Amino acid sequence: MYVNFQDCECNGHSNRCSYIDFVNVVTCVSCKHNTRGQNCQYCRLGYYRNPELPLEDENICLACECNTEGSTSPYCSESGLCSCKSGTTGRSCDSCLPGYTWRGDGAGCTENMCDSERLICQNGGTCIDFQRCICPEKFTGPLCERNVCLKNKKCQENSDGSSSSSSSLTSQLYLLSLGLITCIF
Repeated sequence: MYVNFQDCECNGHSNRCSYIDFVNVVTCVSCKHNTRGQNCQYCRLGYYRNPELPLEDENICLACECNTEGSTSPYCSESGLCSCKSGTTGRSCDSCLPGYTWRGDGAGCTENMCDSERLICQNGGTCIDFQRCICPEKFTGPLCERNVCLKNKKCQENSDGSSSSSSSLTSQLYLLSLGLITCIF
């Protein structure tokens, strides 16, 4: 049963309402401007309320605009914050946390395998696209931290006859304690 427009309290977002007899409630029908609820007082899923505008304003509900690559859902919270994937930040999940890089291939932000600050390629390795180290031929490992050894477990030597490690003995001992160097020279 529909009631008169004058009886509707839809905050200007509908001019139709219905009386629900068994609960004695008047509810708005066909809320506009991306609103919903008994009095068109809430925003539809995928929208959030603009706190700077009065409830009657037709621009009260703003689109979430969650970044599809960086967020876990296209829907945001009531305050407009999107739920971000690991390593991603920002209201709409369109920025990376430190130590992460935006990929733009659907993955959002991925953790840096190497960089110029904390995960540095060792032994002359070169970091490529923050994701891998290109190692000199006598080193291997994610950060070029392991010496390549011959089958007889004797480490290769540089062309000048010196040891192939360009890092200090302290660094070698540290990497050895972590199990990252497979042979000692």
